[in-house]
Order: sequence, then C-alpha cells, then structure tokens
Amino acid sequence: MKALIQNAKLMRIDRVWKGHKPQGLGFSDTDVIIIDLKTKEGIKFTQNFYFRLKGDDTIGHSITKPSEKRQASVKEFIQKYISKDERYKVRTNISKWLGKEVEVEKLNGIFTIKI
Repeated sequence: MKALIQNAKLMRIDRVWKGHKPQGLGFSDTDVIIIDLKTKEGIKFTQNFYFRLKGDDTIGHSITKPSEKRQASVKEFIQKYISKDERYKVRTNISKWLGKEVEVEKLNGIFTIKI
C-alpha cells in the first residue's frame, strides 16, 4: 500500500516531552522526526523516528544497542525513500520530504512505514 508524506518535522525530544522521556528511549536519543502520512484510501496516521542528530545535521552514532537500532531504522528510511546520500543533512532537507510516496503496511491494525 502507498502513502504520501503530508507533513514532516524535526523536534528535540525535550520539546515533545517536558518531563521524562518515555521508557525505552536512551540518553543518546535526543531528536524525533514526526511524519504525518495519508494513504491512497484517505487514512491518515503518524509515525515517529527517534534518533540523535549531530551538529552537522547528519544522523549520529549511539553507544547502546537499542538506540543504534533506532538510528539504523532512520537511516534505512532515508536511504530507501528520500536520498541515497550517506551524509544526508536531515534538518536542512526535511522540508523536501513533503509529497514523497512511501510503502506502508498494516501490522496488528496499525499502519507503519515499510522499511
């Protein structure tokens, strides 16, 4: 199934959650990409990617395995649907994501981007 990116924004995690981070996010997960999507059938949903953005706008490296997995899924998403550039600058280029088409799948009643 296909969906179009309706909106994409980059935020610091401390702007999303004023108190503590949700359980499971590591200390090195400092940023979140929030993507609003709409399927061809008109179903709207949101997907978040948690990761660490370096000062040069590229995706950082993490020292913990769960955080590293999250970083890898962001990189896979970008390389599959946005750009093949290994040093892709997320903050600089996130506005160009609007209108991009991505593959989605329904898992346990929830839509998610297929990576």
